[in-house]
Amino acid sequence: MIAIAYATVDGADLEDGDALLNPFPLVNMSGIGGMLVPWLLTRGKLAIHHPLDLPVFLAQMGSEEIAYTVAPPVLLNLLLLRPGLLENADLSHIRNIGSGSAPLSPWMVTRWQEEHNIPILNFFGSNEGTALVSDPIDIPDPAERALYFPRLGVPGFTWSNRVADMIETKLLDAETREVITEPDARGELAIRGATVFSGYWRRPNLTEESFDDEGYFLTGDLFAIAGEGGDRYRFVGRLKDLIIRGGMNIAPEEIEYLLADHPMIADVAIVGVSDGRKLGEEVVTAIVVPKEGGDVTLGELVVFLKEKDIAAYKLPKRLVSVQSLPRNAVGKVLKRKIRRQLAADQAQPVERD
Repeated sequence: MIAIAYATVDGADLEDGDALLNPFPLVNMSGIGGMLVPWLLTRGKLAIHHPLDLPVFLAQMGSEEIAYTVAPPVLLNLLLLRPGLLENADLSHIRNIGSGSAPLSPWMVTRWQEEHNIPILNFFGSNEGTALVSDPIDIPDPAERALYFPRLGVPGFTWSNRVADMIETKLLDAETREVITEPDARGELAIRGATVFSGYWRRPNLTEESFDDEGYFLTGDLFAIAGEGGDRYRFVGRLKDLIIRGGMNIAPEEIEYLLADHPMIADVAIVGVSDGRKLGEEVVTAIVVPKEGGDVTLGELVVFLKEKDIAAYKLPKRLVSVQSLPRNAVGKVLKRKIRRQLAADQAQPVERD
């Protein structure tokens, strides 16, 4: 947990005595490794906030003179889309805001830096201890920071964050399990080192399945090597969330990244739902939260994505509009819950005249 805490301390450039605002319950790595231990290391102040109450959360930033806090992408997007929410907020002490649990929009990260002079840090992690951070020191450009992580723990690359020297990472082909070294090829992120847990409590079989022969933890997350000279990782998606269509694997996050820039969409999730006609085939389904007073049709989504030169087989075939997406305590979209609800809706009998 101390090793993971350095990812925050160095990434947010925390100083002794800084005040941190923690919006997480102190029961997982976000709250413990991301907030509690960084507070101990910097000997400052830890302001507690949970569950989220936005007016109180914003008020605390000024009254507690907060230097660093964390917010999910959906909240950071909302505050930009509805600037009136920030009219009475005192952000003068904020030097950085961390975010993660879902892909960050380059538009959002850029606007926070340009309009509020607040860099957004991009975190990737889990309770098992994986820790990647994209910060303004190692990736100064805000749009790139939203999309890429430093390729930490790989020989030949030097980074400012101490966690880079505490871990080793590699990408493995999901089928052959061979190490991937070429750019743009997708592979499962594997990591070992000081940030990684030793195993699951009283689950020896699960522990054995989760580590390879060299002691690397298999995260279940797909990344690709990117950047000049292959110095960066680009998140592609979760292995479990891949959508199978026409024999092709579709990463939902790729479509979500693109739709995050749609002018009528406040929030979006892409999931695969069983076709019902072809075994193993799934329908690409867009779950959309329209912006206030707005609306969007499937046809408009398709036209928008085609303008982004997305492959035809990745285009959504179904659109479902909702008021909000189900999320956990750290803001991650609960896609399993969405898929279960869509499956239940499909199973309902249809009344006919």
